[in-house]
Amino acid sequence: MPYDPYFRSALDPRYNPTIIQRRRPVKRIKVRRADEPRPTPSQTAEDNPENMTETRTKPQQPISTDEIEQQKAAHEIDWQEQYARLQADLENTKKRIEKRYAQRHEDLRSRMILDLLPLADHLEAALAHSGEGQDVEALRQGVELTLKAFLDTLSKYGVQVIDPVGEEFNPELHEAVGVIDAPDTPSGHVAKVLQRGYTLDGRVIRPARVLVAN
Repeated sequence: MPYDPYFRSALDPRYNPTIIQRRRPVKRIKVRRADEPRPTPSQTAEDNPENMTETRTKPQQPISTDEIEQQKAAHEIDWQEQYARLQADLENTKKRIEKRYAQRHEDLRSRMILDLLPLADHLEAALAHSGEGQDVEALRQGVELTLKAFLDTLSKYGVQVIDPVGEEFNPELHEAVGVIDAPDTPSGHVAKVLQRGYTLDGRVIRPARVLVAN
């Protein structure tokens, strides 16, 4: 039969879809002559790639119980060290904050005392002048100036005076100790203040004791 370059064989899987193609490569068998020595196991593994693949993919040996316990103990020790370190850092931070606030409180007390010392000087001076036969009116003026300086010092620290003469009675700010007849004051209003009250930053620290008009 002459050669035909366009001839397509029916047994060729490239041109016949009914022929099942071989997916796995054909295993090559090495033929050994009778005079050749037998290969060693290492040479056999090198010549056979499949054996090398099986060797590389061989599963690892299972971990023993002692090794698992050792790993658990090491992990627990590490966790305990981290916890102790965090707890120590927290305690140090707490001590620093407490020390800072204590120092701030001491500075505030010292500043307040320094602001109040001039008031004591004014009172001592007023008593000294009263012993020299000074006029009573001058003594009264000196005491009034000292009181004003004292209230100004308190206002620097957020203290305000409650003096509600003529205001409507407010149980949140005032403490009624009695009722009196006051024709010039509407009923239910403060007619007289017996003791002034004080607030600190808007919070009542002592209500004013008052008499309410009937």
